[in-house]
Amino acid sequence: IALRYSVSNEIRTFLATGVLGGFTTFSAFSLDFAVLMERRDEGLAAVYLGASVGLSILALFAGLYVARTILQ
Repeated sequence: IALRYSVSNEIRTFLATGVLGGFTTFSAFSLDFAVLMERRDEGLAAVYLGASVGLSILALFAGLYVARTILQ
């Protein structure tokens, strides 16, 4: 697709690192959770799920705080 259409280097970089990187990260997270469930370790799976999502949201708000502080 990139060879057929004129795509800027910025768009290629975004697609390669941003979108695909996010996809592979989420795939690894999903696989880890599925493996824990298949092993019938529901307690650890629940902790893993909650901690992963919870810490991600906390990191998001920390990033927003830092960005807004810098931009003021």
